[in-house]
Amino acid sequence: MQIRREIACDGLPLDGDSRYYSKVGSAGPARPSLPGLPVFLKECPGRAESGKLLTSVQETVTLMKGASIAALTAFVVVATVAVAAAAPPHRPDRVRRTNLSRTQVRLTWQDNSNNESGFEILRHTQLHEGFQSRGTVGANVQEFTDDVQQGTVYTYRVRAFNADGDSDNSNDCFVGRTPPNVPLSVWARYIALSVIRVSWTDASQTEAGFLIQRADEGHGFHAIAVVPANAEYWDDDTLSSAHTYTYRVRALGRLNNCIDNSRFSVARTATTKGGVRILTVDMTGSGRGTVRSIPEGIHCGPQRASCSAEFPIATPVTLIADPSDSSRFKKWLDITACEHEHGPCTLNMGKDRIVTAVFKKNLQ
Repeated sequence: MQIRREIACDGLPLDGDSRYYSKVGSAGPARPSLPGLPVFLKECPGRAESGKLLTSVQETVTLMKGASIAALTAFVVVATVAVAAAAPPHRPDRVRRTNLSRTQVRLTWQDNSNNESGFEILRHTQLHEGFQSRGTVGANVQEFTDDVQQGTVYTYRVRAFNADGDSDNSNDCFVGRTPPNVPLSVWARYIALSVIRVSWTDASQTEAGFLIQRADEGHGFHAIAVVPANAEYWDDDTLSSAHTYTYRVRALGRLNNCIDNSRFSVARTATTKGGVRILTVDMTGSGRGTVRSIPEGIHCGPQRASCSAEFPIATPVTLIADPSDSSRFKKWLDITACEHEHGPCTLNMGKDRIVTAVFKKNLQ
């Protein structure tokens, strides 16, 4: 908004309006109190300076000093003062796309301004350089319908405008972009008493992440986790023992760019165990050998470097390491009670456990 300010040559406001920016000096004519603003001389008969644009307030004051008070009454200084700095509208955002048909889309956005004159819709295709205007809509309008061709990828932007300029562009919204591929080879399997691992194969290069949904017994699917792009498994440790759960996964598009999510994968079901604990043995080192358990269940090596078995809760389990002829058993790791044992290791299965057996090759 702009306001015109008029100052009589005798230094008095024309109508006594208290909004006038000028002040009446005790020994001279009115002096504008906002330095640096352009000042205009109103058309007045008999003044050579009438209608002249003065480049600064200082020039105006100098001119007024150079004339007597009586002479200055022959003209009026008219100043145009911007009461607020130039204010282009704020940037619209959350541009979204709805497919109305194969050849028509509707764009919607969030209006973040209260001073726009309207919105301009811009579009880019690979067939044209840069963005081209597709039309404008009025203030407060938050949608626009456009025609598209099937098989062509379009990029849309929206910007607000008013007399002071254009806003920054909105987010880019794509039309015709293919969503990420559905995750493949989805599996769900328990890895501990009340932990199920959901795994999949990432079949896309454009996903923003993955959404995992779970259906508890007798209930529908609901979202339980979002993991980053390129992830290929997630462990659900929020479960109850002896319960059945069903999982499905989808790749996430980039909704801020109007790229849809993938379809959901096939659903996979797994059941947690009740009343048991899982013992896992990993074999490492330069040597070779086997590890077995009493009671039976564990049997690792020489071809299986890792193995697992279930045991009833609180069952004592003894692990026995048998090195091959060219190797020796060195030690147990990850279980405090056996870390200094070179023979059998006995542990209580009060919880899930992981034990490492280290074998070393004999020196020749």
